[in-house]
Amino acid sequence: MGFGETVGDVVAGRARQLIGVAFGCIAVAHFSLWAGGDGSGEAFGTALSNGEIAAAAPEVAVYAQNHPAYLLAFLVGAALVVRRQ
Repeated sequence: MGFGETVGDVVAGRARQLIGVAFGCIAVAHFSLWAGGDGSGEAFGTALSNGEIAAAAPEVAVYAQNHPAYLLAFLVGAALVVRRQ
């Protein structure tokens, strides 16, 4: 069995997990871009860098309200990764 066949077998057996990892990575990338941007993301990043967790928490709620699809993508991705066969 060649390397390509082995990789193909692993990918075929772990398709759900790979999709879950992709969903999770997309959601985390979007959150990091949001945190580095301006507006409420900038307020979150500033509060977090200053160690003001209480001030950063409401900004996370704003993110969840404005971007529910990315939050859902992260949750679905996590569920696909830990799901038993």
